[in-house]
Amino acid sequence: MFHGSSLRRAPVWLAALLASLLAACATDASREAFRQTETGLQAVREQAAVHCAAPVDCARAWSRARVFVQLHSPTRIARISDEAIETRMPHEFGVAYFWAVRETAADGTATVRLKGMCRGMYSTNNGPGWLYRSCAAQLRDAQLEFAREVGGAQ
Repeated sequence: MFHGSSLRRAPVWLAALLASLLAACATDASREAFRQTETGLQAVREQAAVHCAAPVDCARAWSRARVFVQLHSPTRIARISDEAIETRMPHEFGVAYFWAVRETAADGTATVRLKGMCRGMYSTNNGPGWLYRSCAAQLRDAQLEFAREVGGAQ
């Protein structure tokens, strides 16, 4: 037999169970959204890669990449070489900063890629951080612009 007090507690217990189940579903949905966004960012990075064969074209793409990084990163270029254009991480959270890398194959062809990051984008367990959405949008937009400005030069 049920006592009156047991009946009153059952809905609270049931509500707590339902809330935890809903939270689990929301967590699964947010993990899936994170995976989809990461996959989309990777696809845009690959599409934005600039491939060149002639040395003059590669030099032009690398020069445009330097200008792009200079104009789009909130910090100054700290180091530049034939393989990398590096900036420092900004102090602010949620602000994308950029660098570029150039990989040259044995046959002389090269690939120039834009890299980017944002403080607050990832959590300590490599999941989405508190600024993930904003940062991902900044990185995606920069990659698309990089493809137009640097890749369009070819």
